[in-house]
Parts: sequence; structure tokens; C-alpha cells
Amino acid sequence: MYDLVKLTHLVAAIIWLGGMTFMLVALRPAALAALERPERLRLMGAVWKRFFIVVVAAIVVVLVTGTNLYTTVFRALKMATGTGSVPLGWNLMLGIGLLMVLVFGHMFFAGYAKFKRAAAANDWPLADQAAAQIHALTVTNFVLGWLALLAVRLVH
Repeated sequence: MYDLVKLTHLVAAIIWLGGMTFMLVALRPAALAALERPERLRLMGAVWKRFFIVVVAAIVVVLVTGTNLYTTVFRALKMATGTGSVPLGWNLMLGIGLLMVLVFGHMFFAGYAKFKRAAAANDWPLADQAAAQIHALTVTNFVLGWLALLAVRLVH
């Protein structure tokens, strides 16, 4: 069961990180190069509408499975050593992961909400500003995601 939970956790994290990779290195640069502002922003809005549903689902899965994995390891270490001291890398991954959730929450509830309002009003300069905020927060979460991976693999 532990291996299935770990696999599910990894798949959800890969989906989230992979989606950000696609957005940052493929979709956004191509849209900037090929489309005028209104068309580009309409495309990005349609993509975000779908992608953010996937991210919310991935976050739920990562939080549920991560909590399960963390408590399972904690209990096992407590039984084996009496201390229950989880490896530092796991604690770093937990903290970084929670920070990523907060960054995404800000991206969704502030940036994306602002974007949707501006796009609905055809206020393309304001929608572009909100899109830039979403981009910056995506870059932040992308870096944090890689730091979480490095922490769990390299810090013991």
C-alpha cells in the first residue's frame, strides 16, 4: 500500500510540475510569438481554466498522499528508534510544498480572478498585467517544485 500511495503522490507532483514546464517553455512563448494580445489572452484564459482544475486535483492528491506518507514514516521511525525524527529533506519538502499551495492559492484567487474580470470586460491591458502576475507566480512555483525534489533526494 505504501508503494501505491508513493506512486500516486509522485504522479500528482509530476502532473503539476510538468504542466508548469509546458506552460513556461512551450505554450506561453509560442503564444507570445504567434498571437496578438486579445487572442493570446483568450487562449491563455481557456488553458488556465482547464489547467487550474487539474492543479487543484493534483494539490488535493499531493496533500492527502503526502500526509499519509509523512505520518507512516513518522510512526515507523518512532517504533524503530523511539524518536520519530523524519529526515530533514522530508521536512523541507513539506514546507516547500505548503508554500507552493499558498503561492497557487494567490495565483488562483488573486491573479486568475483579476484576469477573468479583465478579460470579461475586454480590458486587455489589465488582463495582460494579471497574466504577467500568473506567469511570475508560475515561475516561483516551478522553482519551488524543483527545490522540493532536490530537498527530498539530496538532504538527509
